[in-house]
Amino acid sequence: MAADPIDAYLAAQPLPQRATLLAVRSTLRRVLPAATECMTYAMPTFQVDGTSVVSYAGFVRHCSLFPHSGIALDGIASHLDGYDIDKGTLRFPIDRPLPIGVVRLVVAAKLQAITDSDAAKGFAREFYDNGALKLKGMLRNGAMHGAWSFYRKDGSLMRSGSFRTGEQTGSWRTFDRSGALVKETQFVASKQP
Repeated sequence: MAADPIDAYLAAQPLPQRATLLAVRSTLRRVLPAATECMTYAMPTFQVDGTSVVSYAGFVRHCSLFPHSGIALDGIASHLDGYDIDKGTLRFPIDRPLPIGVVRLVVAAKLQAITDSDAAKGFAREFYDNGALKLKGMLRNGAMHGAWSFYRKDGSLMRSGSFRTGEQTGSWRTFDRSGALVKETQFVASKQP
């Protein structure tokens, strides 16, 4: 059986980088329990709903956290005194893991950047602070349109249905935490001009 690529990456890091990155991974698991771990750009990465939130890596003179967005760090730079940051990288010492407060700040900024980027493309997607998907759907001229889904913080689907230019239409279903259908409601949208 092949070794897990993330474990292999971390095992290949020299000390003290390995210990620091293992601590960062543990912190990210606490902050983003709903995320999946994978390798992207040859770095361990945490993703939510198929989108990369942060990657981390070790280098000779520093370790880095990459929020895959320069915008995410721009908005919180004033809260990152003492760290070397640039457009898309937060560098920290090889022997000092990032505090959980810094990790939470970077993750929250990146999740908001994802939401903002999606909205600019006519798509809505929001996340809970734990990385679990809160809602997703399409937008037309800023209004909810097409299929939408709403989720609980534990990741379970709570409700799904469709909108026509901001109005609920068709069959809407509500589910319990186990996924069993609890209620189904029919909506008829008004005629649009």
